[in-house]
Amino acid sequence: MTRKPRRLPLVLLALGLIHCGEPPAAPVEDEALGEAPRSLGATRQATCVPAVRVGEFTPGRVSDLTDVEGTLFFTVDNALWKSDATPEGTVLVRDFSPDEAGGGPRDLTEARGLLFFVSGGTLWRSDGTEAGTFPLVTSTLPGFDPHITPLREYRGRLFFRMIAPGLGEELWSSDGTRAGTRLVADINPGPPSSTLFESVVTASGDFVFGAHLGEDEEEVVLLKLTRTGRLEELFRVRASETSIFSLTAVGDRLFFLIDPGDRGEASLYTSDGTPGGASLVKFFGRASTPRAFTAFDGRLFFVAEPEEEGDFFSMELWVSDGTPGGTHLFADIRPGLEGALPTGLTVFEGLLYFSADDGVHGRELWATDGTVEGTRLVQDIRPGTDGSGPYGLRSANRKLYFVADDGLHGAEPWKVYQGRARLVTELVPGPVGSAPRVMGFDPDEEEVFFRSDGYVFFETGEDVGSLWAMKTGAYCPPR
Repeated sequence: MTRKPRRLPLVLLALGLIHCGEPPAAPVEDEALGEAPRSLGATRQATCVPAVRVGEFTPGRVSDLTDVEGTLFFTVDNALWKSDATPEGTVLVRDFSPDEAGGGPRDLTEARGLLFFVSGGTLWRSDGTEAGTFPLVTSTLPGFDPHITPLREYRGRLFFRMIAPGLGEELWSSDGTRAGTRLVADINPGPPSSTLFESVVTASGDFVFGAHLGEDEEEVVLLKLTRTGRLEELFRVRASETSIFSLTAVGDRLFFLIDPGDRGEASLYTSDGTPGGASLVKFFGRASTPRAFTAFDGRLFFVAEPEEEGDFFSMELWVSDGTPGGTHLFADIRPGLEGALPTGLTVFEGLLYFSADDGVHGRELWATDGTVEGTRLVQDIRPGTDGSGPYGLRSANRKLYFVADDGLHGAEPWKVYQGRARLVTELVPGPVGSAPRVMGFDPDEEEVFFRSDGYVFFETGEDVGSLWAMKTGAYCPPR
């Protein structure tokens, strides 16, 4: 007989967050170098600060690029590195031998002005110095592989999940000290794990996450940790081998997907952030799972198939206001069976930008102001049906960076500035280009450009990985 899950604790005595200070405000952006939108003469000389190759790495690839208060941290194989955007300032922080604690940093996460990362079953922290890089806590449980996963910063602390004896996998937090690294709560009491998954922070500052409850861990719940330390249940369903995914906050409203029967049939749910305030919005049947959830214009924009029984290649842009009637196809950019396959949804200066193929111009850069009439092709960068194939959209310092191929200069960095797309620089002359590399494995987040201080970093090369730093105000198109 399956036992009923035990009731959730209402107040988290071990939380220790109420008196934590708020994180410092983001620095004010400035335009130190200006722009040269139309003239390439003397103005070009004033604004052209060439991209700098700050490091070459072979073998191995650069990954996990993470900014911590103006310093870029990254990994190469088993080593932790940092860079200040200069070759001499790109240095090794610590090398982890293959036999040491799992052999190599992963899951780099910024919190409290520090870098946190995992190596094997140990959580580490670093301030970029050898003395300030040390382990905080190790996951140990007989019969289980050590497991720690950073979640996010919340109220000046790193929240993470970890397996520990007598607790299973539960919610922990750290302020960057060993004494300040502790259990937040045994959410699924006793040895069973809560196995936390996706999390978000709402506009009101509540920490919302998915978890499992019950001795058999088959109760899937959506929980909210309030700023006062109360834990509230927002949604519950009994479903074997499934979880809440694509959790997205639009203000204080939450959207998420779940497959209650574990049959590959996604259902879109919403919650107003209060207990009992969750409801089904739309059942997508056996259509491809909706993806690329993005908050914009007070609504949820995402990519899905026009019909419940369709094909992945017919995906178009959808929208939801949290009601069944307000959840529908937003813009049929490429009518017919193929679809526009929007990718890279990115909010920038009051518009939602994305890459799409309308069947006429090829894959190019598009944008919408939240209306069907205001959904348009931004620029036909490569005229004709081939398209420029934009990818890696990332907003940084009042510019939208991406990679595109105009047919003349190959795949090189571009940006949108003051509403206009332009080629920023040509690192490799000719029709092939430098082809900045996509990092990570999430197809909906093509991470190419990473901002740190007043620079964007990116990697090029196949056999030898080259890490570049480019001033965000620089404009160096080919002559």
